[in-house]
Amino acid sequence: MHRIMMALIAVLVLSVAPLSEVTAQTQGKKIAHLTAAGTDPFIQALAKFMTERAKGFGMEVTTFTSPFDAALQAQQIDDAIARKFDLLAILSVSEQAVIPALTRAKQAGIPVLLVNSPPRPGTEDLYVSFIGEDHVELGRITGESVLNALKESGRDGGKVALITGSMQEGVAPRRVTGFREALKANPKVQIVAQEDTRWSVPASEKVAGQLYARFAAQGGLDVLYAMADHMAHATIQAAEAAGIPLGVGPGKLTVISSNCNRAGIANIKAGKQYSTGTQSPIRTGVRSAELIADYFSGKQLPKFVYLPVETITRANVEKWEAPCTY
Repeated sequence: MHRIMMALIAVLVLSVAPLSEVTAQTQGKKIAHLTAAGTDPFIQALAKFMTERAKGFGMEVTTFTSPFDAALQAQQIDDAIARKFDLLAILSVSEQAVIPALTRAKQAGIPVLLVNSPPRPGTEDLYVSFIGEDHVELGRITGESVLNALKESGRDGGKVALITGSMQEGVAPRRVTGFREALKANPKVQIVAQEDTRWSVPASEKVAGQLYARFAAQGGLDVLYAMADHMAHATIQAAEAAGIPLGVGPGKLTVISSNCNRAGIANIKAGKQYSTGTQSPIRTGVRSAELIADYFSGKQLPKFVYLPVETITRANVEKWEAPCTY
């Protein structure tokens, strides 16, 4: 497993400068990585790959997790400031609540890299750079995937339900915005429900079961958008338990997601899930560590480093299997 992880890191290394050129400037730097729920597989993988890549630059990463508790994360940021970490890499659990803590970090002279969860507009002076996907665009291509799936099935419209990640932080609301924009292309496609399960597998399975029961008398749902593959897998399990056929076609439930993992790749191959998106914590973690190394090496970082987004279907699933396997 370690060899697989190192091979993936080698594939995803994006720095132009050789490692030997940055070691002197990065050696011994201490990074505080403040992130969301440590039980979430995406969060776990991002922290793991950031830490592993940072080690190659001689940097040490200490990870602090918060179960989507904005007050706890603010306290953790204050603790990291007091401990005089050299840089804070923050995946904020609330784009609004984190602002006072970012202000305190700036006042203390500690640079901040925002990871994955985008910042509120107008706060650009509080952080060095943001690294992650354009989540509005990721939501938009997911919405387009819904339209494609319905078209392939011969349906001109349909009932769509959303099971989202945490709507208090920056990722989920932006994806919903892009998703809704895409669906405007066909007014016959209607969003009939939207539920926030905060990226939780048990909650996603429970809510999915409730939605299936709720819409059974109306002929069932046509599409379920579960925002992450581990959530989508839970909704697939709930559908199978309820005897609901999965796939593309009249009478079948089409499941779609927008950030990939091992379960999603397997479900796409099996025809149980139509598509997902190219949000991989492996590349985010690796690229975050490289940006931190660039910062300490004196390079000027772009304010926004957007990772490319792409829809993953059975047509290109082999291309994304390795980056999405964690």
